[in-house]
Amino acid sequence: MSIMNIQPNSQCDGQSPDKSDRILKAASECFMRYGFKRTSMNDIAESVGISRGALYLLFQNKEEIFRTVLENLHGQAILRAEAALQSEIKFGERLMAAFEGKDLEILGLVYDSPHGIELMEMSSAISADIFQTAQQRFVELLTEAICQADARGEIKLSQGNLQPKQCANLLLFCTYGLRKSSANIAEYRQQLRHLISIFDLALTSAPKM
Repeated sequence: MSIMNIQPNSQCDGQSPDKSDRILKAASECFMRYGFKRTSMNDIAESVGISRGALYLLFQNKEEIFRTVLENLHGQAILRAEAALQSEIKFGERLMAAFEGKDLEILGLVYDSPHGIELMEMSSAISADIFQTAQQRFVELLTEAICQADARGEIKLSQGNLQPKQCANLLLFCTYGLRKSSANIAEYRQQLRHLISIFDLALTSAPKM
């Protein structure tokens, strides 16, 4: 899993989306290969096979390119999560698929790339707003999915006097800790599955408090 697997679809200033896509893909590969700080606009231009001047006509700097790559990455993660939460599989399986869809591609940067830590640090510095927007949207989707599961009788929020958004935020915050404590993707997925199983069981048979 890596940022190189994304399929960007942004259009830049009315230019051909195919050209923009090629630039973003090449930039992703450069960031993965050299890290953000060592990657230059010239590296990206050469990877695409265009002049640096032509690249500057589309993007002001590598920070803008990086933000666009991350915007696509987070956008696709949310789409995967939304599809999982709207599927007809069991509630716990929907949660698991949603978190995997949201997290695994991005976590691959940290676990699989020698520059993963730097890229995540730069992501926080350059595109924190993109991350926050994606997280807020995920909480909205998760809250809606929990509401629907409660209405269908799959879970029993009323027994524990629980609110859907509280449950969504609690589950999301728990996964933050799992990501920090897991050494690799396999460990994160295993710990995530345990968390979802406990969460699903608690919501299914929550006693009165």
